[in-house]
Amino acid sequence: MIYLDDKSLVEKKSDEKVLRVEDSLKDLSSIKWRTEFNGKRLWPHDQWPERDLVNFPPYKLREVPNPVRWYCVPESWFKFFYEKTGVTGPYMFFYGLLIYGFSKEYIVLWYDFTEYLILAAAVITVVKKLGPSVGNAFRGWHQEEVDRYNSVVNNSKAMAGKMLHGYEESLERAKSIELLLEARKDIINMGLETAYRERMKQMYEAVKRRLDYQVALQNTRKDFERTNMINWITDEVKKSITPKQEQDTLQACLQQLRQISSQTR
Repeated sequence: MIYLDDKSLVEKKSDEKVLRVEDSLKDLSSIKWRTEFNGKRLWPHDQWPERDLVNFPPYKLREVPNPVRWYCVPESWFKFFYEKTGVTGPYMFFYGLLIYGFSKEYIVLWYDFTEYLILAAAVITVVKKLGPSVGNAFRGWHQEEVDRYNSVVNNSKAMAGKMLHGYEESLERAKSIELLLEARKDIINMGLETAYRERMKQMYEAVKRRLDYQVALQNTRKDFERTNMINWITDEVKKSITPKQEQDTLQACLQQLRQISSQTR
């Protein structure tokens, strides 16, 4: 029987030993991470919250420290007194507190007080001189770490963006496969239509040539028959005319020509 508790992210059997952190590494291969919790999908940042940059953002170092007065008193204290007592309020409070400490001997001046003053002056001088350079060095180291971390994150984002872009292109290409198949079908149909029309044209030209041949054959036959008939009739007519009829016809023609010429005069 497999059961899931509300806090664990690992599926366990009731009769098996619960794996601990101190267990052997070889037993980690048997862990099956939960993929759902209360009907909600679990992502890696849900199983390992330290990877959640929203709920667990990296620490950001302040670029400029909070303003202070007298090298140790925060500026916010003065603003608090300004709202209550005016501009001179904080100074009167600090001086009064100092005098009260001296009067009640809460602050006692011993023989080594001058050493404290010299030490304070030395510390202030060192902080004034070396503080900015040391702060810049630490800020530079911190910025290098942040830049290195951000470079890894940005490279991962860029790689993920490229992979996502490639995946979207693959989806678009997959969608265009149907259009490609339709285009190929149209090309095949156009090829078949072209071949069909080409064969129809060849058949039309072949039938037209045969019909033209038959028409030419009939016309040639009719011309031959007509020429042969004309020649036969002409020859028969010439054979039926005697030389005397030809002479008489010639004389009649000449006589008619003379009459026509005399009339025209």
